[in-house]
Amino acid sequence: MQLNFDCEMGFENTPPELRTSISLLPLSEYDHIIISESGGKDSMACLFYLMELGVPLSKLELWHQSVDGGGANHIEFMDWPVTESYINEVGKLFGIKTCYQWRDGGFFNELMRKDSLTGDVYYTTEDGEIIHLPTKSGKLNTRLKWPAMSPDLRIRWCSPYVKIDVFRRVLNNHPLYKDKKVLVVTGERREESANRAKYAEAEIHACNSKKRLVHAWRPIIDWSEQQVWDMYEKRRFLPHPAYLLGWNRTSCFGCIFSTADLWAMMREIAPGRFNKLVEVEKQINHTVDTNRLTLEQKADMGSIDRLPKDSRINQWVSAALNKNFTKADLIMDKWELPAGAFRGNVGGPV
Repeated sequence: MQLNFDCEMGFENTPPELRTSISLLPLSEYDHIIISESGGKDSMACLFYLMELGVPLSKLELWHQSVDGGGANHIEFMDWPVTESYINEVGKLFGIKTCYQWRDGGFFNELMRKDSLTGDVYYTTEDGEIIHLPTKSGKLNTRLKWPAMSPDLRIRWCSPYVKIDVFRRVLNNHPLYKDKKVLVVTGERREESANRAKYAEAEIHACNSKKRLVHAWRPIIDWSEQQVWDMYEKRRFLPHPAYLLGWNRTSCFGCIFSTADLWAMMREIAPGRFNKLVEVEKQINHTVDTNRLTLEQKADMGSIDRLPKDSRINQWVSAALNKNFTKADLIMDKWELPAGAFRGNVGGPV
């Protein structure tokens, strides 16, 4: 199905410290509570926390932006293959509505854009129908450069173009949310960076309009990483396989912020995926690294010592690089911290 849409690129340019904090409505007054779910520890902690607060599961929704595209538009390039499977099984386990949104061809098509508009947006309904939001206006543009390693979303284009704007276009044009009160929940924490330390806990969301009331809430903004892992331990809940393998963040598998160690680890467990990124660097003659080191040079500078010395590593690599996760995998027989816990906040967006 194809729908006309009523918004184009419009990112929030107001610095976080200048945005006005608000008081939320009682949670019972929102018609929909959307958790922006990456599968990472912080967005999962938001889900666990809302469940502890007694929010009816029927009111919760998990929204995930598929950075590599979806359906026939999927081009495996940047993300962990397991991520959508993991999120899908979380939704099944708890009986929570789970929806996906993506830009045509995802990160790869946006990176390789030449004299064209940005890609169309798609989303799935609860019934599995795929809805198409065509891009009809904007500037013909050429990309052919990796996003900048910066908190400034005007130059770090990956976050706005394949996640933030995709989310907003769907929410702004989805008929289900017209004339409704919507709460959007995200998992940023002030502990993560100086930039995120400036974020308000609650504010008016960019999708707020006369057609719908939309508030943004960061419920774990002041939590420590220990508090996040405590939520997992309480449930014996298996984290995303990236953490089991020693990654400290669950952003993209090939995140531009990856450290030398993380690039070396990626090359070790998924040489095919690593080499695909290497070839694109050569093709567009532009490096991911702002200091013009190639990915091969970065990986050579790193160490694979963070990969766990555990008999289960092959099992974990297989889980991370495949799409056959099941809800039975989500509950551990015995809780144990993953190898990626308490390794700082480098290696992901700031």
